[in-house]
Amino acid sequence: MNDGILVNRPLHRLSMFTVLCSNVSEARGLIVSRFQSQVLLRFNRLCRERTLVTALSLLVLAGVGMPAQAETLIVMEARGISLKEGAQIDGDKVLTLKEGERLTLIRSDGTVITLRGPFSKTPAPPTAVASDPKQALAALVNTRAARTSSVGVIRAGEDVMPLPEPWLVDLSRSGMRCMIEDQTVTFWRPDFSQETRLTLVPADRSYKADFIWPRGSARLPASKLEFKNEFNFFTVQQADQEFALQLMKIPKAIAEGDRVILIAWLLEKGCTQQADALLRQLGAPTP
Repeated sequence: MNDGILVNRPLHRLSMFTVLCSNVSEARGLIVSRFQSQVLLRFNRLCRERTLVTALSLLVLAGVGMPAQAETLIVMEARGISLKEGAQIDGDKVLTLKEGERLTLIRSDGTVITLRGPFSKTPAPPTAVASDPKQALAALVNTRAARTSSVGVIRAGEDVMPLPEPWLVDLSRSGMRCMIEDQTVTFWRPDFSQETRLTLVPADRSYKADFIWPRGSARLPASKLEFKNEFNFFTVQQADQEFALQLMKIPKAIAEGDRVILIAWLLEKGCTQQADALLRQLGAPTP
């Protein structure tokens, strides 16, 4: 006898009995009249008990084969192991890392974990209850505040103007910015009262891109730039200023996916200004 038969037969018997219970008037004709009242009372009580058993049995059987949900983790950084950024791994499967290998993962609640070899465990055992998005966002805000207070001038910049949109690249200062892979970068500046001429040169000095930023325009598409890898370093020259700018690609699947994971990614990479803009879009307060 297979499992399907073992599961189906009890349900069949219970369902047949339930049908009989629901037709008491028909059953009444089958009962000896001498004991009619006593038997019917017992019969109705038994029906109620069986109905409860049926309901409980259905609930139990419905729960069979539904294990706690395994968490999916996102690969943010992999060193010495053949996993790409943005790849997904099952949190309840054993993950093995050799000596010298390192893996940085983001959990569904935005928590970032770093694993170093030798390692051979499940990175995130299965959980039955999904994380609360509001609690996750609140935790990310606290993480952002802690980072700003400790290395705020380096990671976020001093007196940084808020971005109107997350994927604009602030070109008024040096530092790290994030961009979506395969999308044109749009520069942004808080002060657009003057025309500005600027040049961007990549780290390998293979070319230079000249731009004229018109007066009265806060945004400037940067279609002339070439992005050859994940990390893209540029020297920005404008007027009498020269500073370094790093543009880091984010996998499109991450940028268009879960907001909590995306914000955690931006904060971990140092794109705090853009993370703040995204938090504001979601209605979360920023420090």
